[in-house]
Amino acid sequence: MSGGVRSTLIDFKSDLYGPDGKIYYGWWNILACYPVVMFVFASPLVLLQFIYVDIETEYGLPRGDILTIATFKFAISAILTFFAGFYIDRYGGKKAVYICGTVSGLGFVYWHFIGQIPGIDVTTSIWIAGIPLGFSSMPLLVATKTICAKWFNKRLGLAMGILAAASSVSGVLFSPFYAWLVVAVGWRDALPVVSLAIFFIGFPIFHFFVRDDPSSEEIQYEFADSEDKTKKVEGSLLEASKSDAAPKFIDYVRKPQFIIICILLLMIGFVDQGFAKNVSFYIMNDLGFSKQDMAWTTVASFLLAFGSKLAFGWLFDKYSFKGITFCYLLIVGSIAMAFGVEGIITLYIFQMARGFTQSGILIETPILAKHSFGPNHLGKMIGFFSAISAVGLAFGPRTIGIMHDTYGNYDNAFYLCIGLMLICATIVYFLKPNYWLMLKEEKKRLKES
Repeated sequence: MSGGVRSTLIDFKSDLYGPDGKIYYGWWNILACYPVVMFVFASPLVLLQFIYVDIETEYGLPRGDILTIATFKFAISAILTFFAGFYIDRYGGKKAVYICGTVSGLGFVYWHFIGQIPGIDVTTSIWIAGIPLGFSSMPLLVATKTICAKWFNKRLGLAMGILAAASSVSGVLFSPFYAWLVVAVGWRDALPVVSLAIFFIGFPIFHFFVRDDPSSEEIQYEFADSEDKTKKVEGSLLEASKSDAAPKFIDYVRKPQFIIICILLLMIGFVDQGFAKNVSFYIMNDLGFSKQDMAWTTVASFLLAFGSKLAFGWLFDKYSFKGITFCYLLIVGSIAMAFGVEGIITLYIFQMARGFTQSGILIETPILAKHSFGPNHLGKMIGFFSAISAVGLAFGPRTIGIMHDTYGNYDNAFYLCIGLMLICATIVYFLKPNYWLMLKEEKKRLKES
């Protein structure tokens, strides 16, 4: 046992370094993406859970109406994400990040004017706010995931886990601050304050340190074993640019596995944001906990999520789709825990379980794409799958909110989420990670040669 752990650590230490003897630049790429993910993607996720509750308190709007902002956000996100994949493959991920970050930042500023625009009622102006937020979600993640996924094959899951952990870092560092900020400056001005960090912190770090593409030598080196970094693999297996006979994107779309993954991600997206966007209402308005209770349990959730993203990344590298199945089953358990929340201790347990289990969802899309179909059309592949997921994200929050308004509680909605996750776990269990299996065979061949 100890020998296996020691071997794994030695292997990973070797994977930290590139062919020049320095830290492999793919790892630096991931860290350089952190500020834009933290401020563009993660900030509204944390802030909005406090803002939604204040909007309900101030205007008395139905939850289904308030959560329509998420419908607008993810509907726009779905449309943009589909085209983002084609844009990224042609022009690179960095330009896509600049576009998403700029529109999101300006959209944050728009919140200052909600309810104060002549001729536009509060409900409509809130829904409009969801349009620029669409740029802060899936399109931004597709760009950063594609940039980082190009650099990794052997450690793809771990790399995606470290990248996804940026949202956990943001939650740990800023959740109490954001809860205070909403109280201090009001719900209209909290997001405009955060927009400053996008332009003066996120963009400069991203611009100077992120590289779009690895060299052939670097990607070969990352795939090789620690004991022999000199053995080379066929270029077309690792690099899309070396595959002259690569299928067209439409050829992948026609495959049954592609369609099955789309259906899977549609349901996952529905459950993911349908449950997550209603949790703050459930905890604060239905169960009566305070903003600070919500904030500090969210910190605990993000703390556990940071480690779990790395754990799930390792799990997906080692077991591929079987690891994703295990993740889905854990999510079923975490949703069921919502029924047992009564006091602060059970709230912490529920929030930590939710943070731990749902981390895998942020990592799964590049794994499903690359482990199934390889490096060809990676931007389009991740973009298309993310767009389909965003359709589920768009319908989930409003549907779950309406179910609460209809039945007076979340019981039926949470049962629906549990049922859908069990279906997803069954589907992904029987899928075959064809490219991942091909890489395992190639690794075996290299060892024997």
